[in-house]
Amino acid sequence: MFDWIAKKSENSRVYMCIKEVKWDIEGSTNTRRAVLLALVQYFRNSMFEPMGVPKEIFDNPLGYTRSDLMGFYNILEDVRNQNRRELDATKKNMKNFGMELPSFSIEHANNTTRSLEVWMCTLGSGISPDKRDDVREIWKMLLDAKEAIPEAIKILRDFEKQTSEMTGQDVNIFHNTGEEAWVQSCNYIPASFSKTFSIKS
Repeated sequence: MFDWIAKKSENSRVYMCIKEVKWDIEGSTNTRRAVLLALVQYFRNSMFEPMGVPKEIFDNPLGYTRSDLMGFYNILEDVRNQNRRELDATKKNMKNFGMELPSFSIEHANNTTRSLEVWMCTLGSGISPDKRDDVREIWKMLLDAKEAIPEAIKILRDFEKQTSEMTGQDVNIFHNTGEEAWVQSCNYIPASFSKTFSIKS
């Protein structure tokens, strides 16, 4: 009985994440979708291995046990939750000093969180296979914005520049990511969905 309750709770978390991400992306502009896609691929190339999350799992989530998938899902969810707490704390601290966190910083933090959740949804397609069509639609909406990737990369580099000017420190989150390689990386789609799409390089 306890296993059933735990599984139901896990499914609920996955369902809610997929529902929120799909709803948000459906209501987004093409430019924002491209920003999310650029961040999604940046994370795939730079973030997961240091966290102990194998990139291969996103290509074939159905090839892993539910226990493995939930373990990796929990890692990403913890990072997502920590990001949200840090954003709230930063906004509160600045307010205490009579300042406000700039809108571009808030927007970037929210986009970062949402991009991480795209990968949570991708794992979720293995945890709750009945939601695969919704996750496929999320990827389709992102990939349909691929032509706006150069503009999205400029937006992300402008964020670095604005943050550097605001803090007086050199911020180079994306500095070592070449634009051509970044654009090409945005052709990627998890193998479990790749037959659904015709990707244009």
